[in-house]
Amino acid sequence: MISPQLLSPHQLTLSEITFLKIEKIIADFENLRTSSAFLEWNKEQHSDLWNPKNRAVFMSYDFHLTPDDQLKLIEINTNASFLGLGYEYAKMQKIDWNKRFQLDDLRSCFENELKLAGKNSVLKSIHITDEEPQQQKLYAEFLLYRELFKSWGLRSEIQNLKDVTAADVIYNRSTDFYLEGESSQKLQKIYLAKQSVVSPHPFEYQTMADKENFIHWSENSFWKKMNLSPDVTENLRNCLPKTHQLTSQNIDEIWSMRKNLFFKPKNSYGSKMSYRGASISKKAFEELLKVEALAQELIPPSEITRGDQTFKYDLRCYSYMGQFQGCMARLYQGQVTNLRTEGGGFATVKRGG
Repeated sequence: MISPQLLSPHQLTLSEITFLKIEKIIADFENLRTSSAFLEWNKEQHSDLWNPKNRAVFMSYDFHLTPDDQLKLIEINTNASFLGLGYEYAKMQKIDWNKRFQLDDLRSCFENELKLAGKNSVLKSIHITDEEPQQQKLYAEFLLYRELFKSWGLRSEIQNLKDVTAADVIYNRSTDFYLEGESSQKLQKIYLAKQSVVSPHPFEYQTMADKENFIHWSENSFWKKMNLSPDVTENLRNCLPKTHQLTSQNIDEIWSMRKNLFFKPKNSYGSKMSYRGASISKKAFEELLKVEALAQELIPPSEITRGDQTFKYDLRCYSYMGQFQGCMARLYQGQVTNLRTEGGGFATVKRGG
């Protein structure tokens, strides 16, 4: 039910200033997400995707923290794991995760999803779905959410993606972000027929979490179109790593720069086919051309030492519609985040002075 390397026994402490920076970046991304210029630009780029108007209850912004305490965004997730388990883990360790957030606050988030989608009904049911949910590493979190939803008086079931049934809200944990796979066809029909409010959904993933966004966000021309305040623009641009699309036209140039880059497929998750440029083989590099990969400015993760072990870590910061909810660290050794390092895994984060 819980893998030995899922929970780290270690804790981190981040300064109050760092937490305030996290909250500001999240709030500024919400300013971008809701701006009329961005929505118009997004519509021009992706006119084929339906916008159901609701958002994503379980979002996260994942950061690396540089040696000079600058936050660099690694990726955005619309169906981030471990908010529920992280909250309970921090509670067990008597760490105040966030004075302004309690797990029961998620109820108002789901109710707001209904409202945003134009549903006037009272929230009565939430189903949780994923491919083969009982086989997922975080099935325990599905159980936690199901019992939480039931404690609110709601009907709730954990359902296999290919057998999912309609509910007021379907909490979608599938990594088939665009609902294109065979297993997602039933959910796609429910979604398009507006039988359920699906959170998250393809439009929100494309708008905020698709890794291709980092390419656009690296371009001066994009920010000139957004008409955001200079303060917001500067704050967002400072946290974004420079990102390129890997193509047959620039492959030689990118190869020559590889030691200062990190490579990942645009549609990957969980660090699949992700490589530090300094250690990538020519064969693996050429394979990335087949999967539409990104070449991203290398932002080395911070490190901490606990006992005789040194861990790299990133920060997973949860939010809903720009409101910061809490933060966990993921401790690991090796090239990329993983849940295979002894003493590593999700670690609680204290808010320091």
